[in-house]
Amino acid sequence: MMWEVEFATLSAVAARQGGLITEAQVARMEIDKQALLRFAECALLYELDWSVYQFAWASLGPRYVYPLAAWLAIMPESFRWERSQSPHEDAVLSHESACRLYGLGVEPSPLVTFTAPQEFEGPRATKIHGASLRPDDVAVVEGVPVTTPRRTIVDVAAGWAEHGELRRVLMDAVLKDLVDLRQIHADLAPLARRHEFPEDGAEFVAYFIPDISPAGLSPRNQRSYAALAHPDRVAQLQPGVARLIPEAGDETLSWDIAAEIIGRIG
Repeated sequence: MMWEVEFATLSAVAARQGGLITEAQVARMEIDKQALLRFAECALLYELDWSVYQFAWASLGPRYVYPLAAWLAIMPESFRWERSQSPHEDAVLSHESACRLYGLGVEPSPLVTFTAPQEFEGPRATKIHGASLRPDDVAVVEGVPVTTPRRTIVDVAAGWAEHGELRRVLMDAVLKDLVDLRQIHADLAPLARRHEFPEDGAEFVAYFIPDISPAGLSPRNQRSYAALAHPDRVAQLQPGVARLIPEAGDETLSWDIAAEIIGRIG
């Protein structure tokens, strides 16, 4: 039957796009829009937004499916495999929208935000920032191209996020071990004066993650916490570590071991 052929054809395409297909893609395949409406009436698929449809068999939940739908809607006639195979050269979910994808504390926003090499006007309820991204600034999470947690936090801070909001994002990212605290401090330090938050490591920690318990952190973030909050104690312990553990004779390694000890004992 014709409808079975059409459904199988659309399903095959959607299977390569996280279970989604756009109305423009359907038109490009020369399948009448009435087929979409008929399948929707039979609950075989349903419209999400931006004239993007999700098949009933698709497994993506709302947290991932709406950003992916918005990403497809940016270039609705292009199939996923026709877009750049280097994610950083395409539109990438970013800023507060990336925070929501990672589950980092941020207030809901009516916009889905992306970063692309050049700013342009996207579909309704989307915002496109124009900025260059490096390959290591981008990850693909459940099929959604998204800025890494590290790049996301820098973008949120540079975008003049309220300090309380940035504090919640940083706290969640550190507790989930999505970022290295020492690394993110180095990234944000150049913004400190202009955005009026502490630049010094100990003050930065006290300001942004005041109630955190080092014992609840990953080993790398225990080291980072100690290195930022208690650099003098780490420096005092380092020579002893180097003497007791010959394999830690390298200054960087002995420093990391000393920092982890300080982080563990608090």
